[in-house]
Amino acid sequence: MKKIFTLLFVVTMLSLVFSACGKDNEPDKPVSADLESAYDNETDLHFLFAINTEKDSSSIYMYNIVFTIGEAQSPAMSIRVDAPLTVDKTGNVFTYAGTGMHPYMQRGSTMMQLTDDRYLVTNLTCTVDTKNRTYDIAFDCHGGHFADSGKLK
Repeated sequence: MKKIFTLLFVVTMLSLVFSACGKDNEPDKPVSADLESAYDNETDLHFLFAINTEKDSSSIYMYNIVFTIGEAQSPAMSIRVDAPLTVDKTGNVFTYAGTGMHPYMQRGSTMMQLTDDRYLVTNLTCTVDTKNRTYDIAFDCHGGHFADSGKLK
């Protein structure tokens, strides 16, 4: 009888140990990464996707971006947009999305926030796929639209 209780106790303890070590109980690990796009040799347009899932928003740095406004084009500029970020269940696809965000514009070596509502970034959608090493981005700003897609380094 004592052997049966001992065996039952050992089996119960082992089942508790194995159920406590399952992956279902592990919290999602925060992700922090800086992912760069490949350079466009003709325009020197490139992006840096600063991903940090521990924050409420993450940044997209856009270098030498040109907006099309009607039939005119803006001069090349470098800006940063901070936007909410989500990640899919696989941990490979990050999505920035938002509207009504004040961008930051690079002036010299300093990023200065443009607080005038004429410069609001609206309709931002950006997907960064770390498995396939691609990105897609589109948004509106200051009466112009911008869209691009490409490869990550």
